Amino acid sequence: MKEEVKHKLDQIADIWNHFIWEYDYCKRKIKFTSELETNYFGEILGYFHDTLDIIFCKRNSSSHSDRFSNQISLLQSIYVQQDFIEELLLIFKCGIVKGDLKIDSSYYINRDIRNELVGHPIRKLKKELISSCLFSYDGDENKVVYLRYHKDNNYKFEEMEFAISEIIKRHDNFLNTYFDKILEKLERILVSFSKEIEKFEKLIDSQCFTNIIKIASVKYESIFKESYLYDKEALLLIYDRKEVHERYQNLIDKFYKDLRNALKTTREYSIKLFEPIKLIDNSEKENAIFDIKFIDPKESGFSNLERPITYTYELGKIATKRSPMDFKIFSGILKRKCVDNVLVIRELNHMEENIYDDIEFYSAYYLICKELKEA
Repeated sequence: MKEEVKHKLDQIADIWNHFIWEYDYCKRKIKFTSELETNYFGEILGYFHDTLDIIFCKRNSSSHSDRFSNQISLLQSIYVQQDFIEELLLIFKCGIVKGDLKIDSSYYINRDIRNELVGHPIRKLKKELISSCLFSYDGDENKVVYLRYHKDNNYKFEEMEFAISEIIKRHDNFLNTYFDKILEKLERILVSFSKEIEKFEKLIDSQCFTNIIKIASVKYESIFKESYLYDKEALLLIYDRKEVHERYQNLIDKFYKDLRNALKTTREYSIKLFEPIKLIDNSEKENAIFDIKFIDPKESGFSNLERPITYTYELGKIATKRSPMDFKIFSGILKRKCVDNVLVIRELNHMEENIYDDIEFYSAYYLICKELKEA
């Protein structure tokens, strides 16, 4: 029960983080209010995760007070999760309102138990007693038992008894039913978004660079977070300089490459999110463990090979260390490694001369990355 619910929660969270939050196109398909620009949505999902064990993991009771506490926690957690499901259905515009939930037995039976026993154990309307309820000492860990006196029964004593397993089963059915409806809506949004991405992919080779930037701004704005220089204004300035020096043409080529890869990856991920849970049985895990083979480096011949020269460390440092002193240290190391590479030395000098100019600094940086095959 718990794992299936958790998987669906994680699906919703992934779609939110990678699609709803990132793209205005997806935001427009739901009821995205100013509240959702806070951590409001994350807090809802966090509450679900924090209370799953309270609902789905059996807890032992060593006393009546322990049992009452456990059952109150169970019923209250279910109640709040029901409220949050109602909120999620509203956010994702699923067309399901509270009135629809009230006729769903997986909702109202558990809610009535909670309301009577936990929410309003003594209930009055216009100063008239409607009902009173209190825990029974005859209950146990497997059932909720309480005593009720209700106006509809002329305040005659009633013992209400509900199996914990049935309460949990109803709530599990409730969660899965409405998480499925939310995921169905989200799948429709992602299918629609994926089609928009496909259209964009087909336009890349036929549209001018300025139009590509405009379309990306509307349909795929996350591309502008991919790199230091992927700012709309900066890209247009670099494009205007592409005939001046190869560092600018290289940056434009890199942008096109990154854009195509990002569109493809996003489209594929939107499909992968809805793949069924992959179950791995224990025999597969055991086989995977015992199939590991250890190779002696001497037998493989690896020990006789020289380690290849790498530039990752120095490139990472000069990309982030912008003070003249730090840059001089790490660029100096790179220069010593590339003493015979005219292009690398020239572009490092250009970076040093333009250390506070993002366009000049990073366009030279990415040309070095290309030259050293570290891009």
